[in-house]
Amino acid sequence: MQQIKTVIADDEPLAISNLKAKLATYPNIQIEACFDNGDEVLAYLQHNTVDLVFLDIQMPGIKGIEVLKQLNKSSAMAAPLIILVTAYDNYAFSAYEHFAFDYLLKPVSRQRLAQTLLDAKTALDKQQDLPVPAAQSKLTFKTGASTLLLDDIDILMIEAAGNYMCVYTLGENLIIRETIKELMQRLPAQFAQVHRSTIVNLHHVHKVQPHNNDYQLLLSNGQTVAASRRFKADWSSQLLPTK
Repeated sequence: MQQIKTVIADDEPLAISNLKAKLATYPNIQIEACFDNGDEVLAYLQHNTVDLVFLDIQMPGIKGIEVLKQLNKSSAMAAPLIILVTAYDNYAFSAYEHFAFDYLLKPVSRQRLAQTLLDAKTALDKQQDLPVPAAQSKLTFKTGASTLLLDDIDILMIEAAGNYMCVYTLGENLIIRETIKELMQRLPAQFAQVHRSTIVNLHHVHKVQPHNNDYQLLLSNGQTVAASRRFKADWSSQLLPTK
């Protein structure tokens, strides 16, 4: 059984003890270290390989959100997976905007923790199965008389807007004149058509949830995107666990 190297950071000793007791029932969770302030946990994460981090938001030193920002993660699915744990629900958008994997409210229930750990194991397993990436090349997009060069990880999604396509990136939104069919013929494999008018970068998908007879995809910036069952075969193999 593959061990999941885990770190806990919380300024309340009782909160650490309670979480450790709940995690002790999972034999694949290996707790590497515990911290009570943001500065120490950030220093540890910058110099050690970790799979999973339970991170309190309100701590001495830098706050949990700041730790997340300074890790410079480009995807919620990138290790280490950061799970923010807090008594406050008003930080959720900021957490997902800065690539938190999940957001738990205290007191953390065993049921909610179990679902989070299942999601985390699925994400980590998929990381293990990914091929070694080739040297990154730029994606080109024509905007009027100019040609823009973008790294694929900077693109969240592409959506049809009348006779044009809107490219949503981490920094800005771009308008291009190209069809979905043309884009899908040249975009890398992590880009999938999830709706008749939408292409999504699957590296930025944080969560998949059923919605009526279709699905919703939660992106790493907190945005929700509709995913049609009609196109499920185009994206499900990369996001959903095989039965």
